[in-house]
Amino acid sequence: MSRPYSLFALILAVLSFGLFACGDGDDPAPRKRQSQAQFTLIDRTPNSGLTFKTKSGTLKQEYICEVKSTGVGLMDYDKDGFLDIVLVAGSTLERARENKAGYGVRLFRNLGNLKFEDVSDATGMSRIKWGWACAPICADVDGDGDDDLYVTQIGRNVLLINNEGVFEDHSKAFGLDDPGWGTSAAFADIDGDGDLDLYLCNYLDFDFAQPPEDGMPGFSCKWKGEKVMCGPKGLAPQKDVVFRNDGRGRFSDAGEAWGLTDLPSSYGLGVIAGDFDSDGNCDLYVANDAMANFLLRFDAETQKFKEEAWEVGLAVSEDGAAQAGMGLDACDLNGDGIEDIVCTNFSGEVNNLYMSDESGFYLESSATAGTALGSLASLGWGVGFIDFDLDGKQDLFVANGHVYPQAAKTGTATDYPQFNQVYVGEDDNRFRLLSQLKHPALAVKKVSRGAAFGDLDNDGDVDVIVCNLNDQPTLIENKVRDGDDGPSFIGVSCQSKSENTQGLGASVSTVDGKLSKTIRRHASFQSTNDGRVVFAGVFSAMRVRWPSGKVEIFNVKPNTYNNLVEGAGK
Repeated sequence: MSRPYSLFALILAVLSFGLFACGDGDDPAPRKRQSQAQFTLIDRTPNSGLTFKTKSGTLKQEYICEVKSTGVGLMDYDKDGFLDIVLVAGSTLERARENKAGYGVRLFRNLGNLKFEDVSDATGMSRIKWGWACAPICADVDGDGDDDLYVTQIGRNVLLINNEGVFEDHSKAFGLDDPGWGTSAAFADIDGDGDLDLYLCNYLDFDFAQPPEDGMPGFSCKWKGEKVMCGPKGLAPQKDVVFRNDGRGRFSDAGEAWGLTDLPSSYGLGVIAGDFDSDGNCDLYVANDAMANFLLRFDAETQKFKEEAWEVGLAVSEDGAAQAGMGLDACDLNGDGIEDIVCTNFSGEVNNLYMSDESGFYLESSATAGTALGSLASLGWGVGFIDFDLDGKQDLFVANGHVYPQAAKTGTATDYPQFNQVYVGEDDNRFRLLSQLKHPALAVKKVSRGAAFGDLDNDGDVDVIVCNLNDQPTLIENKVRDGDDGPSFIGVSCQSKSENTQGLGASVSTVDGKLSKTIRRHASFQSTNDGRVVFAGVFSAMRVRWPSGKVEIFNVKPNTYNNLVEGAGK
């Protein structure tokens, strides 16, 4: 995870730490905005009912298996129209050695008004061994219209099928009980046959009974003069796995069939599915820790993937260094029809903002976009492109927190708990870092990890739930709309006629194509988002390109959520 500063990073560190690391100064002079709508991010955690602490390991953080656990997901498990929250916690080495259950998976039902009730026992949430992520990725795996839940962990992953609000373990029956160290996962219709396949990131080999020498407590590795736990370098990386859905309630390893046998083992942490060359096929972008990232482009004719990250500029940093890729999100920022990509990284490394160009290449643009300086002293995890103020420009949320408790010591130029950050989108694809002083929910330091984004109170603006290591989560209400007051919006959910019932992978856009978003659940870091998308403004119609390739135009109503059904458009 750790590595020396590049020359670029050193220069930025000198310039930026005092100005941007804590965000306590006033915002720079704003550039021209399309909207002057005021929004506030408010911490609604107190009295929310979200009291569960997502624990992983001890406060000393002596092993690499402790430092990256905890994920969060949003799903409407009971179909009442409100998003519920799933929290995934880890365990301790002692529990794992004795084959005891870890801290488990907890499901909180949305009662309205940002109040939640723990319904884990009544819904059959599994007491897993060492949870890592909820990849609900809460997707409808069995095609019956319900949100199912896939939980990755160190050890065999767990598939929980939703049967009218009660979850049953079908991991083995579906063939998804992969025994590796699973991190992020993405359900998507990779081969275009109408059902959801699965790409699973695996991390590294770790034996609880006999941890490798570098993983033992005693802190034998050095970081900025401090003794810290070791990894991932020196530990054996694992191969990612891709599963094909055979349409009969069974998944099979499709790595060989889809041409991924030569893909090297890697420290996989993040994955996002999307059409990153606008050819109508499902591609995959994978964030790797301390190794080059992957861009896996799928050819529908040959039914094979080809790794092209180096060819198109998505493998490494601007100065050619592999980084500690963690969280991912994608959105078409520059309006060229191809999604741009953000990837969070380690402290001392900027969070990458890869902007597509018309020639099919990506340019690392964090410096010119204004996000590089503010990210340098932080260690980023969960991330999302969200239009918080509903002005038609995407903003950027980043959840931060270090892996080394020793980072809290004087002289490290960083900290262990860190502020989460919001960069406001402006003209010319630039961003401005918000001050923590103006947004109460950003004013507290936490050791944050996963973050999920969705409209938890159904008011038309997007809220945030952040998972914090060995702490309760942070529930952030976005307050830009108040009842019927505030900027107008168009909300969209998609319903496909295929077994991919939620239309994952569909591209929703304004009719002129200037604003577009992809329907996806997986993104951020080890987390799952709202399956609905929100557009700022008032439009009479929206265009949908379905995963099948069909394009339809739908009439829509403002200031509500419109459910667009494949085949019902024109």
